[in-house]
Amino acid sequence: MRDVDIRVFLTELYETGKQNDAQEQERSKKVLNLEPETAQFLNILIRSSRRTRLLEIGTSNGYSTIWLAWAASVTGGRVISIDRDAHKQALADANLRRVGLREVV
Repeated sequence: MRDVDIRVFLTELYETGKQNDAQEQERSKKVLNLEPETAQFLNILIRSSRRTRLLEIGTSNGYSTIWLAWAASVTGGRVISIDRDAHKQALADANLRRVGLREVV
């Protein structure tokens, strides 16, 4: 997927997450995505420092995972991301596949 398409998908995923979190009362059902500026900063930081091994604790819907994987795809790196919620793991997996970054995670 091209960078422009990944950005469009990330914008949509962030908005969907915001809507979900506004409706959900239970914290465990919220996705709690990073703010876009924070996620983009991490992406730039990883690229500029040429990091190749990344660990994320709390995959959720895969929003931040995609930002990390996108950077890792540039540096030749890999991301390990864990979440104890099987539903969120499956959601993240589907989102990573959709943008073509599953092989990096």
